[in-house]
Amino acid sequence: MFKKMALKKFTSLAIIAIAASIWTSCSSQEDKAKYDTFYGSGSKAREEAALTVLQEEKRNAPAQEAPAAAATSTPTAAADTTKAAPAAEGAATAEPAADAKPKRKPVPAEVSALLNKHACLACHNPYEKIIGPAYAEVAKKKYSTDQIVELVHNPKPEHWPGFPPMAPMAHVPKADIVVIATWINSL
Repeated sequence: MFKKMALKKFTSLAIIAIAASIWTSCSSQEDKAKYDTFYGSGSKAREEAALTVLQEEKRNAPAQEAPAAAATSTPTAAADTTKAAPAAEGAATAEPAADAKPKRKPVPAEVSALLNKHACLACHNPYEKIIGPAYAEVAKKKYSTDQIVELVHNPKPEHWPGFPPMAPMAHVPKADIVVIATWINSL
């Protein structure tokens, strides 16, 4: 009799526990959607969106550079007298002073796709610190491509004091890291 009562009590408690776990795990479709955006099938859509933006920027970049090139070539073409030539040289030297800020290179589409694919952008950004150092800061360390491959597979926290240690990314193929490292060293 006692066993029968205990079995009924535990059965009802087990059913309640199962129902509660199902309810809590399925309660937030919003959380599931957020997770899917970053780690599931949504990451592919995010990769494709990044590629589309980069391709648009590439298409627009030549159109923006052409007027700038025409503006700089006009003063030199009009500089027929010796008095106009020094004025043009003065203008040319004033231009770099105005652009004292280093130019930020756009991330190539191939590199952007790899950074998204391997979730590098979760902690790193080309020019600004997020969690880990910016890629421009990594470039200043003048690591070789092989050193960057080794540091991705076996990070050395002592190389970056003040930053949280990076998790080893042994699953990232060497060929992908070489493409990323070559881009980093071009910054």
